[in-house]
Amino acid sequence: MKNPPPSGRSPPPDPPPTAADARRTPPITTLETLEDTHFDVDDLRPVTDEDESRLDDLCLGLDLLICLGVQHATNPHTELLSDSFYVVFDGSMTWADIPGMAQYAAIHVERDLGEGTYRLDYSRHPIAALAQNWLISRGADQDQLPAEFEDPMDTDQATRDLEEALAASGDRFQILDDYTYDSSDFYKTWIIAVDNRPEPGQHPVRVFYEDTNMEGHSYTLRQGGFATVDAARSWVDRLGEPDNSLPPLTAAPSARAAGAAAQSSAAVMLSAPSPAPAPVTAEGRPARPKHR
Repeated sequence: MKNPPPSGRSPPPDPPPTAADARRTPPITTLETLEDTHFDVDDLRPVTDEDESRLDDLCLGLDLLICLGVQHATNPHTELLSDSFYVVFDGSMTWADIPGMAQYAAIHVERDLGEGTYRLDYSRHPIAALAQNWLISRGADQDQLPAEFEDPMDTDQATRDLEEALAASGDRFQILDDYTYDSSDFYKTWIIAVDNRPEPGQHPVRVFYEDTNMEGHSYTLRQGGFATVDAARSWVDRLGEPDNSLPPLTAAPSARAAGAAAQSSAAVMLSAPSPAPAPVTAEGRPARPKHR
């Protein structure tokens, strides 16, 4: 209880709550209606034109953004809302002009309530775990940033373990390409990535494959290893064909021995090195199967 003023008069009434007061120590929630909250920036001004442009981009389809998880953080000195981290599913990507677009987005809002400003950035991702990864790299707490639909699909422990590993993987994987088939009878996502820190014996290229069973209301996420990007592209181009299971992450012992022998032989050769192969371009890679 506050002490009375020295004069003995009653203390003045507390001032009415302000917008800043409403942002004190916000709860950590799982789901929010973004149309209602509008990212809590309505009475703030953008730091740059880019911040405003990104907000405008998101608000164009705000009614199609499903918030799967949000974490709020406060300024430790003022207890005012500072950062918010959102994982959302963007239903507008189904109708995008370019097929196969990533359908998840990670949104980071930074507020300076003292200055009355905000910064906003977002990034699109093919699966929710990679959206979490992007936010964790910007200060979100993985343990307090869920990514679940209101009616979550069933899955298995292998999927959960891989999702958690991807969310916490930092910059280990460089995403080269991804594609999402989102028809009701063929809802699948593939991702080709380079492993920047492969374990001994593991292939340097990964394919992450999310397979959704709409009728069974379930999904799985799996991964496979490839020696080259071309080999990974060959696998995704055969997606849906029989006998096209993902290969293991590690090379067979005979293949590892052959690779080591080749490296040893190359080390003692005195001939000039061959020119580096040309990079794979979007125009040069094989056409994707027509499943949409």
